[in-house]
Amino acid sequence: MSFSSDCKEELCRVVSDKPCDRLMELSALYMTLGALSLLGLGQVSVQFTVESPAIARRIFVLLQKETQILAQLHYVTHARFGGRRKCVLTIGPKQAPRLLERLGIMEKNEEGALALRATVPRLTLSRDCCRRAFLRGALLGCGTLSNPEHGYHLEFAARDEALRLGIAKCLQSLNVPVKQIKRRDVVSLYVKQSDHISDILTAAGAHRAVTTLESMRVRKQVLGSVNRAMNCDNANLQKQMDANQRQLRLIARLMESDRFTALSPALQAIARARAEAPDLSLEELGKTLTPPIGKSGVNHRMRRLLRFAAEELGEQETAP
Repeated sequence: MSFSSDCKEELCRVVSDKPCDRLMELSALYMTLGALSLLGLGQVSVQFTVESPAIARRIFVLLQKETQILAQLHYVTHARFGGRRKCVLTIGPKQAPRLLERLGIMEKNEEGALALRATVPRLTLSRDCCRRAFLRGALLGCGTLSNPEHGYHLEFAARDEALRLGIAKCLQSLNVPVKQIKRRDVVSLYVKQSDHISDILTAAGAHRAVTTLESMRVRKQVLGSVNRAMNCDNANLQKQMDANQRQLRLIARLMESDRFTALSPALQAIARARAEAPDLSLEELGKTLTPPIGKSGVNHRMRRLLRFAAEELGEQETAP
């Protein structure tokens, strides 16, 4: 299963005890997965079409607890999509008005009969618990999460303006900046920052997914730091090797020229020592001299030697 599927499986197990929370989560699920059908003679039915059995069970339980409605469940297989099976929850014309009244879509008219008053649920997102529940329903209904190992991306494919405004209000309460993108006439809201995605999942109740996300983020940061350190070390090593090769070439050319004898005995000695032992460190090179000298003394003589070689041979000096 993908990270997104695992996260939704966890959200389906979140306990929702408050009626207002169940109603807001059910409202988000209706806005993302529900469809209203007009049957004529004032009758209506509602269907929820879901690919995940876990989400279908979640909707079934919410309907039962909040409206005492027992939806009918059946499966539809789409041959053109590789035999993919979908779960369809149907609420018939006898029970659908009860649900639509709870959602604020139907209201009683002057004659006392229920009539359609809106196309979307009436959202009450003033309480923090209601916003979290609505966000959970939106994640289950239209949310997608990328694998944190490949990148950080949380997206809500909101199919209408009311749903986008509801999600945006919930995210604004979490201080999460959100961006929009349009794909095939569907405007989606998306978040790219890993810490903001963690805030959203925490608010919705996906605590295990947050732990997985954070552990992957820490691992990526550690691996990134190690890779940068290794690249830096490799670059420095290559730079040092190139400099040593240039130094050896300058010393070899200088020793072959008649200008070598113009050097002081100390510089001639350091030049011969470096030519005979190109792999020794400055400290080790100083111990081969008679009398031995320290690292700073070797470094000072090498700089003088290379400066002289660069001036005499017309090449740029390279520090040891």
